[in-house]
Amino acid sequence: MLLAVNVGNKSISFATFENGSVDVISKFTASADKSRTADEYVILVKQLLDYSGIDTKDIDGSIMASVVPQLNDVIKSVILKLTGKSPLVVGPGVKTGFAIRIDDPAELGADIVANAAAVVSILKAEKMDRPALILDMGRVTTLFAITKNREVVGGAIVPGVDMSLDALHRDTALLPSIELSGAPRAIGKNTKASLISGVILGQAAMIDGLVDRFEKELRCDFGEAMLFATGERCETVTANCTHTFRYCPDLTLNGLACIYKNTAE
Repeated sequence: MLLAVNVGNKSISFATFENGSVDVISKFTASADKSRTADEYVILVKQLLDYSGIDTKDIDGSIMASVVPQLNDVIKSVILKLTGKSPLVVGPGVKTGFAIRIDDPAELGADIVANAAAVVSILKAEKMDRPALILDMGRVTTLFAITKNREVVGGAIVPGVDMSLDALHRDTALLPSIELSGAPRAIGKNTKASLISGVILGQAAMIDGLVDRFEKELRCDFGEAMLFATGERCETVTANCTHTFRYCPDLTLNGLACIYKNTAE
């Protein structure tokens, strides 16, 4: 059994897979707490695995992606203590299944690498010879492009929905902290509605505009690129986009399973 771990800025996602499969058996999340020790994480993750019906003795492989360097050694230690083996870490040397054509491939975030690996696997399985754009909406919003030739050629990174709301509340005297609820309207009738309009519809309009610009720079026809979306906030935002995205909630974890399979073969 494979254990895949994705360390994000806000949370850490765990998933298990049967060896050779990219279909999730079980998954759970824990907060990405930099103050928590490896031993504390071991206890927490062991409890979550037990609750999911997973015996650590059945885990004979693991892979990890991280965008939080401060947690890398901690989580690697946790995986080693739980499984008896060090995880494969997404970075130079792993077999992604695609080429990275940016100025410095080492700069590409491990989560973006995993997302691209999953999308390339989907395109291959469905025999789709088309470019693809991958939207990931977590603490930050990213949109990255894959060409027809299965090359990641770059993308865009902007503050995410929660980061934007936090910044508006933190850096202004009168704007409150709010919960996102209700259908957004462009013309907000009160402060909360105006914040929701700006953040949700603003992100949706930005994403639509970026998709159009990406397709133009990729020199493909309008609507030719396949659009994939993942992340905590993507359903809320993409519901207000003019472009239609294929929602894949486990895209990053699926991609980790793909990379492990590619590297092990």
